Amino acid sequence: MSSAELKAEGNALFSAKNFKEASKKYTEAIKASNEAADPKGLAVLYANRAACLLSLKRYMDSCDDSKKATVLDAGYAKAWARWAAAKHAIGSDSEDLWRRALDTLPKSGLSASEETQKVQYQAGYDAAIAMKERLKNTPTVGEKAIIIQGQGRMPWDRAAAMMPRLRGDTGQDPSKTFTSSAWVIHAAYEEWMKAIKIMKSLKMDHATKQMMGQIGGIVGLSNAVMRDVRVFHINDNDFISDYNKQIQLEIGHYRPWVDAGPAVVIREALERQRTSGWDSVRGSISLTIRGWIMRGFMDANFRQRHDISVEFMKRSLEILRGLREHWLLEPTENRGVVFDKTFMFGIQNMYLDALMQCCAKEKSPELLEELFAQCDLLIREIDAETRARQAQSGEPVDPGFVSSFMVYPKATAYAHKGYYYAQKAQSGGLSVKDKRDFHRKGALEYINAADTLPEDDENHPWFLNIALQQMSPSRSFTLRDTLDVMTRIRVATPKAKAIWELSQLSAAGIWGILEKVGKEEDGLRGMLARGQITLNSVVGNEAA
Repeated sequence: MSSAELKAEGNALFSAKNFKEASKKYTEAIKASNEAADPKGLAVLYANRAACLLSLKRYMDSCDDSKKATVLDAGYAKAWARWAAAKHAIGSDSEDLWRRALDTLPKSGLSASEETQKVQYQAGYDAAIAMKERLKNTPTVGEKAIIIQGQGRMPWDRAAAMMPRLRGDTGQDPSKTFTSSAWVIHAAYEEWMKAIKIMKSLKMDHATKQMMGQIGGIVGLSNAVMRDVRVFHINDNDFISDYNKQIQLEIGHYRPWVDAGPAVVIREALERQRTSGWDSVRGSISLTIRGWIMRGFMDANFRQRHDISVEFMKRSLEILRGLREHWLLEPTENRGVVFDKTFMFGIQNMYLDALMQCCAKEKSPELLEELFAQCDLLIREIDAETRARQAQSGEPVDPGFVSSFMVYPKATAYAHKGYYYAQKAQSGGLSVKDKRDFHRKGALEYINAADTLPEDDENHPWFLNIALQQMSPSRSFTLRDTLDVMTRIRVATPKAKAIWELSQLSAAGIWGILEKVGKEEDGLRGMLARGQITLNSVVGNEAA
């Protein structure tokens, strides 16, 4: 088929809102096109595919296609507008692109469709200006950013106090015990504070207008939040300003890919490695990935834009998986630690969290199924990596590292599978049997999540509490099962509270909720003692 015929099919699919198939048709049309003979026609195809990608929320890929269209035809207003829309969707400054879209429209004698475009582009421009103003006036404290009020009593402080005992318990080889969340938050805090120190050392040479400082701040911050997102806290109001200066300093040093999507990054990284060697590409890839991790993390926490976090985490994984296929046999010292499986597990962990938040907000069945699939994938990959490590010679390992990049991501995956089943139980048209079965499966997955975590992590008793909430409407568990979970909550709560008394979950009232479970346990044990129920009695009520 000719390029024109393929384009027509793509247009029909686009009109039917079948954006995925339309994108495929435009791709075929692009391959069938002759750039030299018709660059403007090719620009239209790229812009059309950009529109599909925008609708599919593949914002970075949409940026790539739109940019390509503007290179082919700098006077194509729709291309500039689609580039602007994609940039705006990921929270990037799109003001100049909207202005360019407006400037490429005719100055007079506009057609009806051009008048409509002008109104749309002006609205986009106004929205970009408004977003910039909102960001300037937004406090730099998000839902998970803690302004320190319990100095000396925060989880990392309490974990640090436990380190001598934990290290003493394990002798010279701390890898033999992974039984405390203190290892995790302590290591995360050390990474965080090293990064903050690096950022604070940055100075501006006012004579040359150049920044002078240390490289490594972004490595430290990204390592810290991947180790444990709960480490994120702000000691002063300069954090965002310091971060922006640090990222600009490191961009100048490493030359990462700032505005490119995965396909462009993979292609250019392979070429850069071939022509300039590993030293020229290793740092560039690392900063690209780590910068995207931090961008997604901060958008989720400062602006509650979990959809942007999904985009950056997902595209980071695309790049690493794509390049890993080419560099599979290369040692870590060549390609960099970002290609290690454990590093990728850290990104997958954050991706699952962002995806779950999007599911909660958008109530999309497709997103929910994607969440489940990604949870299963991560569990399988971690199990495979665990088997591979067990087959290797035993060397001392940092228990905080293993927990952060293998144990905790697996627990996250189990918990989000529990969330999946809990949401499926709310689906319409289910039989009582199916509804109960979804609740049962949800309870078991939350128990798996709790079992995976150290007993003194706040999420251990919390996940058990959520499991209880799923056990009741499942009508599948006996009093013996229920009391067993309640006992575990009662035993774990003081251990977790010893570290996590001041945390985001504590601010949400976790300790009061868990205390209430203890009272419910007392009530059930009283009924058991009075002979009102037996250990084999099925406990629970149907969900509303």
